Formats: sequence, C-alpha cells, structure tokens
Amino acid sequence: MKEILIHTKTDDYPILIGSHFLHKVHSFTKKYDKLLFLSNDTLFSYYGDWYQQNIASEKTEYFLLPDGEEYKTLDSVQKIYDFMIEKHFSRKSCILCFGGGVICDIGGFVAASFMRGIDFIQLPTSLLAQVDASIGGKVAVNHSTGKNLIGFFYNPKAVLIDVSFLDTLEETQFQSGMAEVIKHSILSCDEKYSDFLYRNYEAIQEKEEDTLISLVEQSCRIKQYYVEKDMKEQGIRAFLNFGHTYAHALESLFQYKNISHGEAVAKGCLLDLYVSYRQSFLTKEYFEKIKRIFHLYSIDSTPILFSFKALWEAMKQDKKNAFSKINSIYLKKREEEKNFTVQEIHKQFTEDYLTQQPHNEVKAVIDIGTNSCRLYIAEWQADTHQIIRHLHQEVQIVQLGEGVNQTKRLQKHAMDRTINCLKNYATTIQNYACSSSYCFATSATRDAENRDFFIQKVFEETGIQIHCISGETEAEYNFRGVSLAVPEQILIIDIGGGSTEFTLGKNASIFFSKSINIGAVRATELFFPNQNYSSEAITQCKKWILEQLDSLNPLRKENFKVIGVAGTATTQISVAKEMKQYRRELVHLSTLSIEQLEKNLMLFLSKSLEERQKIIGLEAKRANVIIAGTIILQTILSYLERDSMTISEYDNLMGAMIL
Repeated sequence: MKEILIHTKTDDYPILIGSHFLHKVHSFTKKYDKLLFLSNDTLFSYYGDWYQQNIASEKTEYFLLPDGEEYKTLDSVQKIYDFMIEKHFSRKSCILCFGGGVICDIGGFVAASFMRGIDFIQLPTSLLAQVDASIGGKVAVNHSTGKNLIGFFYNPKAVLIDVSFLDTLEETQFQSGMAEVIKHSILSCDEKYSDFLYRNYEAIQEKEEDTLISLVEQSCRIKQYYVEKDMKEQGIRAFLNFGHTYAHALESLFQYKNISHGEAVAKGCLLDLYVSYRQSFLTKEYFEKIKRIFHLYSIDSTPILFSFKALWEAMKQDKKNAFSKINSIYLKKREEEKNFTVQEIHKQFTEDYLTQQPHNEVKAVIDIGTNSCRLYIAEWQADTHQIIRHLHQEVQIVQLGEGVNQTKRLQKHAMDRTINCLKNYATTIQNYACSSSYCFATSATRDAENRDFFIQKVFEETGIQIHCISGETEAEYNFRGVSLAVPEQILIIDIGGGSTEFTLGKNASIFFSKSINIGAVRATELFFPNQNYSSEAITQCKKWILEQLDSLNPLRKENFKVIGVAGTATTQISVAKEMKQYRRELVHLSTLSIEQLEKNLMLFLSKSLEERQKIIGLEAKRANVIIAGTIILQTILSYLERDSMTISEYDNLMGAMIL
C-alpha cells in the first residue's frame, strides 16, 4: 500500500492507495456518532450488499442520488440536508463519499456546509475521482450557467483509494479518468510520467493492479505539489485547470449530459496546447505527442464546433476569469523547462483550431409533418457524414394538416400551434448552441395552397427557414437514416399524417422510391371523421389503401427486410411493451408481428377516444389517428405478404442530419 500525506495551512490528511483494503475505513470512523454513506443508485446496485455485509455498522445511514453530473445541484444538496436533519446527524457525524467525482464533490459540499462543517472521508471508485476529484479539498455543485460555481475549499479527513473498484468501471469512465491522468503528465515538471503512460499502455488497459497503483500515486503526487503550495487557488493551483476553460463550457453547453468530464478535458487540453503552439510557446511536435497519447487510450479529443457567440458566453462563467476577460491557461515549454501562464483567451487561434478539419459540429434538424413536429439534435462529423452521439430528441403533436385534405389550405389555428412549437424548438436549439440547423416540411405543407404564407410567417416569428421537400426527397432522408442501423437490403415504410413513403435500397443505393397519399390524418378525415369506426368504414378504408398500393406491385417479388419508421410504427411497440415513458433504445430494432398489430388494433377499437388517450404507451394527442395509422400499416404488410417488420428509431431526421 502507498501512502501520501497532504500538508496544507489548514489541515493534514492521508491518501492511502492500494487494493482490497476498504475495510480500513473503520480505523477512521470509530469516533463518530453517525455515518452517512453517500453514493448513487448505480454503484449501490453493484456494491450495496458487499458494503453492508463487510463494512457497514449500526450507526450507518444510506442516501443514494441518481447517477449523473446533472444531479450535482443545490436541489440534491437540499434533499441530503433534509435527510440528515430527519435522522438527527450532528457535528460529531461523518459523511462517507462512495462514488465518482459527482459524489465526492457533492458529499464534500454537504460536509462543508452542514452545521457549519462536519467531517467527511473520500472513498473514490472511478479513476477520475481517484486521481483528481477526491484530492485537494475543492468541493462544489453546478449552477445552471456553469460548472462548480458554488463551493468551498474544505479538506477531507482521509482519502482511501482502492484500485480494485476500477475492475468493474465502464470503459468510457476509465477513459474519462485517463484524460485527467494525461493532463497531469502535461503538468508534470518533466516527461517521465508521459513516458510511463507510453511504456505501460497494455498493463494500464488490462488494469494490472501494481501498474494502476503506480499510476494513481504519480497523479496524486503531481496534484499534491500544486495543492500544498496553493490550497485556495490564488496562484499556481489554477494550472490544474489546464484545458478546463473549453471543457467546462462544453459540459455546460451539453447540459451536463452526453459527454464525460474526461472527454471534455481531453478536447480542452489539445485546444490550449494548440493555442500555445500558435503563440510560439511550444513546438508542434509536443502538441502532436500529447495528441497521440489521447489517441492511444482511445479518448476522443476531436474538437466540437458550436456557435461562437454561445461558446464565448459559456466561457464567461469560468472561475479563472477576471475584469470581464475570459482567461485560459497556456503552456510555455522550452526543452525540458515548463512554465504555465493564465492569460486572456486568444479568440482567433481558438476559432482556427475549432474550425479546422476534422472537427465535429452540433446540428439541429426539424421535421414538420402532417400530424407531428419533431426536433433532433446531434453531434456529427461533416466530412465523414457520421453521427457521433444523440443529444436531444422530442416530438409534439401539432396536427398541422388538420382539414388540408378537404380545403387544400393550412388552417390558422393549426399554423399557430405549429409556430408555438417551433418557438420552443428555437429556444432549445439556442440552448444547445447548435452551429447549424435544417428544417423540412412534408405532406401537409406541400399539399397546401397557402404554404408560402406559412413558410414566411414561420421565418418572421421564429427565424427558422422551412424547406418544403418532395415525397421522394423525404423517402431519401428516411433511407439514409435507416441505413445507418441496417446494412442489408431494406424496404422502408414511413406512414405520416398525409402520405406514406416507400424506399427500397441497400447501403448507399436506392433502387425504388415512391410517395403515396395515404396517411393517418388523411385516412381519418376521409373515413372516420366522427371517430366512427364501423365495419363498413374500415372495409372502405382498406379498399382505398389497396387501390393506392397498386403501383407497388413489382415490389412484392423482391427480397428485402421491411423497416417501419415514425410515430405510427414506433407507437405499436410502446403500446405492446406498455411503456409509461417512451424509451427509444427499447423500441429501436424491435420486431413487430402482424399478430401484435391485430392485437393493438383490437385494443384501440375497443375504446372510445377518451379511453384511448389513457392507453399506456400511446401518446394522448395521437389517439385520434392511431386507428387509421394501424389499419394502413396492417394493410401494407398484408399486401406485401409479410408477417412482421422491424421498427427503427433511425429515420428521416437522422437522414437529414448527415446531409
């Protein structure tokens, strides 16, 4: 076991580093009247029984937070306060912080503030927490405008680092910790630590115990140097925030979801090194060396381009700023000598780096359909046409196509509903600081005689430019999107409110594309205008559908996998699985049989509109058109002589994203 003793002007405390030794926490907790075991629900599901059987005592109480950076808030702190007051915790009590960086931060924050300060002990379980968050006494929570803006300098009584917990750490979280480790190698006075990371790559990746203990010890000693000289970050301790100006802005713009702290730090480190290089502070070779180390450990350090206006605004919340200037940390390296400096951010060099290739962008796509209006935001790479990660997706039922089938015009109240929805979407797009956006409208808009008026009105009130696309283009978008998930030959069926698109193809090639004016809203208005689903009306509806499908007759001989996309198809799965909350990962690539379709249809037909609106898994605003949509889907499958289809969450939104 390794031991490091941290000496500061206010406190001394030990850091113990080893494996399978957490029972030693007893030697630190005997003097306390109560212990609060603070963790998150994910970790407790793994280690709760083990902790209770091997370490817990009769004076232990448990408080579990949801897992995630988005819960590192004052609201979570308030809940912990309430619990501790209810359980009669005192100044003689102690908090045991068992978890990653979020738990270490929030537990320390509560300890620093509860009854003006009680003791806490860090039991970090993630690599990031073991080499960074648990050490140094900086404890904080996030504010909606920035990360770690509310906090204290408050030291733990001890830090017990057990590397055996890294065995069950998810790979993405291990990579996140390695990003901080690589940052420490930059901060080290020489190249010994970075050389260690090169030499021991395989042992580190295999989580060889002695190598991990050595790695953690070296990182802790580097942080010890800065903490002991500058506990309250009045000088050189600020250098530990190397790479964090951009990193914290990234996390804020991602709303503390979808990106790990380590990945954000990796991107920030390379940005600061690049700007240092452009200012002739260091060589291009050193920049490339660190870039190779991040790549070696499979850490995505590709820069992400946002709206620069939003990026500068997010950076304004950084704690290093002063006198209305955005500050960052740059490295001056001459041969073996390293010096760091805090100076105003160089905006031009920053923009140069973020716009060079390759870089990723955050883009928004809006689909204005006949019945629904959908928003999709993702990080993507333009040069490879690859979606890197999904960031946000939502749908609102606006029924823009209400009455279009009869009047050939968009109705005022339908346009107003859609514009209100688009105003909300515009705000969301702004909050995500998207560098670009694309909005397309389909059947209802292209069929309406007053579509130009609607498009102009939307632009004037929201700033969103609508592209009214053809049915064939809509089918192409669907094909591009589904092809990201299904590489074999496929026939995509997209039932919308006013039309249904059919696309046959494989990989990047489309062999057949057809848009037919059969849709859930159109069929409802034609055959079930008063929600009267008589046998005669259903028969007439099916006959009408089959007449429209006649042009697809050549497809019946083809060999393909049937793929269903969009709301009518995905709703069949959410109803079948009785989803109280829609979960796209449980819907994506599910199989829908014709028997399940019939079962769903019988369920829908057995209930009034008001009763259908309460069916679990069925969005209430879709209840008035779901029967017609289900009949269309059922009739198409029968016509194609198929007994099942695969449901895809990848559709025209993803297809438009990668244009």
